[in-house]
Amino acid sequence: MGRIFDAINGVVGDAAAHREATRFARQVRVGDVWYSVERHTMPWGDVSLLHEHHFTKIDKLISGQPMCGHRTAAAVWLAHGPLYKSRPPGMQTLDEYSDSGSWELDGATEEVVKRVKAQLLKDLAKPGR
Repeated sequence: MGRIFDAINGVVGDAAAHREATRFARQVRVGDVWYSVERHTMPWGDVSLLHEHHFTKIDKLISGQPMCGHRTAAAVWLAHGPLYKSRPPGMQTLDEYSDSGSWELDGATEEVVKRVKAQLLKDLAKPGR
């Protein structure tokens, strides 16, 4: 009985997500840039970075929606949503984060870096990875 309710809840949730994505797609115009915040796992901790979505053309074949690369606006929402029209303050893109040197560990000596690399390689070699 629990599986039936799980399936019903899944269908209801999917329908709501698609309605939200369609509503978002109506707001997007060609030339717009929308932003999503995505969490990246780094060896020194999780980092939230900004991802830019540039809508450059219209899907003339099927939906008529603006497209970001090969995805329609609704597909971008479903994959990366929620999206923001204005850039969230204080957030960096991956390129900006790399250029800023924020990823460098303060006070990390050569020995510490070697130890961290060795631990990462050991973790990657574990079965089931």
